[in-house]
Amino acid sequence: MISRCQENDNARYGHNKCFILRLPVELQTQIFTECASRPYGQLMDAHAAPQVFLLVCKYWRDLAYATSSLWSSFELHFGTWPLNFEDPEGDAPILSRMKLWLRRSGNYPLIVKLHYKPSMSTSRDETSRFPTEALTLLMQHCKRWREIELSMPNPCLTPLIRAAHELDFPLLSSLILNPLPSTHSESLDFRDFSSNCGRLTHLHTNFEAGRVLTLDECGIILAQHPNLISCTLYAQCIFDGSSQAAGSADKLILPALSEFHLMVHSNSGYEPEASLSPEAALTTFLGRLELCVLNVLHIEWLLDGNRALWTTCHPSFVSFLETIEPTLEILSLGYLPLSDEQLIDCLRAVPYLTSLELLFSLGEEPEGPAITDKLLRALTLNTKRVKSANLLPMLRSLTLQCQGDGCSEEETTRFLASRAEEELHALQVLRFHTQVPILRNDALQSRWSESSVKLIEVCGKD
Repeated sequence: MISRCQENDNARYGHNKCFILRLPVELQTQIFTECASRPYGQLMDAHAAPQVFLLVCKYWRDLAYATSSLWSSFELHFGTWPLNFEDPEGDAPILSRMKLWLRRSGNYPLIVKLHYKPSMSTSRDETSRFPTEALTLLMQHCKRWREIELSMPNPCLTPLIRAAHELDFPLLSSLILNPLPSTHSESLDFRDFSSNCGRLTHLHTNFEAGRVLTLDECGIILAQHPNLISCTLYAQCIFDGSSQAAGSADKLILPALSEFHLMVHSNSGYEPEASLSPEAALTTFLGRLELCVLNVLHIEWLLDGNRALWTTCHPSFVSFLETIEPTLEILSLGYLPLSDEQLIDCLRAVPYLTSLELLFSLGEEPEGPAITDKLLRALTLNTKRVKSANLLPMLRSLTLQCQGDGCSEEETTRFLASRAEEELHALQVLRFHTQVPILRNDALQSRWSESSVKLIEVCGKD
């Protein structure tokens, strides 16, 4: 016999097993939020949360509509909606749905990704109007931006380019700008944009992300955002320290930065008598940084290098590495004009690495290779030595890219054998990308396929 209480519950909830509705509304809302596809909702998928909640019953629908956080996070991919292949206006439903989600999100902070990659048949500068309209719509809510990623051709960024200095982003904590190459003349002046971002902790830009910065301007941006946790910057290798914000102190302190990616490329109109050499500019800039908790460092040199000029700056670079030695675990150095001895100096400065990537040209290096038997011998563990005397004793992952002429099969095999025998900190992965093969012996390759070291050897160009 059903009790009076159960009858009352049935009358209220419609079913005596609908236990979720007996919970407080706040808890129901939390359950909905946890069930939603995080961190990004799919606007056009009616069978994914939060839209699937609308199909269950009136109570769930009303609760979903009233929960702003469910509609505040979404990801849009223009040019991939099926209707787009039949009609140039095929993306119109996406824009309509975006307006709906923004209205439902109320005043809740926004987490949004906008992606648009034109098809191969589309002219470089003939792009769909919908990504631009979506960005314009999103800019109307700029005070609510929390995490934003924009990946689209530069022409689609025109509204942001023209209004960046007028907008305010008080809540913005994460910004990823990934514009696709185009011949568009206008570009985002990221200095103005950055100055209006109040709480940035994550900043990532690519080579096409607006006006090209110098290292001085990178210093200004870093000074404006001392709470950055991760950062990716592309810059011309120009630094003189004369910029007001960059040169106002001997050190630029970044107490929270744990991941830093810096790609430097060629200087336009570089005049040796008017500024530092690129090698000196990079090492001087790095020497200004005080990185208290840096865990990941990636430096890529995308310009012609001069090993003689680097030699004069090399002690400064090693000193910089020594300042981040206590916390650094992951290091990637790409195309720096280093010799093998200088490369070993760098690795001695950061003994606690667990992952290392060393990238050099697959072609012939006129000044001699940096990845050689000498480097492999230095990295070979010697059980007779005190563990701390070995170079990078805790290394678990190693990626090497070079032509390969400087490395012999004998030294490579000896290095691999020493790293495979280490019980506590054995090398797990070795990726060796060379123009010429190193391990030519099939039996050796078979041996390493059965060992604890995962050997990935790639020969030839990508």
